[in-house]
Amino acid sequence: MQTYSNMTFTEIVKEHTNIINCEFIDCIFENCKFLDCIFIGCTFSGCKFIDSSITNMQTKETHMLFNIFSECTLVGIQWTNLQSGSISFPIQKLNKCYLKYNNFENMNFKKFDFIQSSILESVFENCNLAESNFKNCELKNTEFSGCDLRKSDFRKATGYNINLATNRIKGARFSYPEVINLLNPFEIVIEK
Repeated sequence: MQTYSNMTFTEIVKEHTNIINCEFIDCIFENCKFLDCIFIGCTFSGCKFIDSSITNMQTKETHMLFNIFSECTLVGIQWTNLQSGSISFPIQKLNKCYLKYNNFENMNFKKFDFIQSSILESVFENCNLAESNFKNCELKNTEFSGCDLRKSDFRKATGYNINLATNRIKGARFSYPEVINLLNPFEIVIEK
């Protein structure tokens, strides 16, 4: 296995490439693009991704732990596959990122800050999102199913799809008029 520690990678572009048996520890990826790449036997631990793109990432025996993403584009990622155990945290922080077609299943995001990120057409399933911050997030067609959303902040967030029957939302904060979307599954008519 090739190990890279405390290194900075700038403006690297990899497309339709297999990246095999690489370990990245405390590395910085700035203005990098990984497009339709396959990561096999790789580890990313404590890395920072800045203004980078990862799209349609396929993985086999690849893990991420405590990585920071700032102003990144993340499309088509199955985050559950990147956990190295049930208590692993692939993402330590998201800052103003654009996520689309992402899948988060059985992950712990308690007290996580998603603030000012766009998370579109993605799925959170059976995740612990208690006390998380989605304030000012665009969540168009993003679904929450079987999640713990207690005391989470959705003020000024838009486009979310939260089923009241399958999620725990006691103490969660929402703002008007978007909060009306919580009633969509009940197919009721609301008039002014």
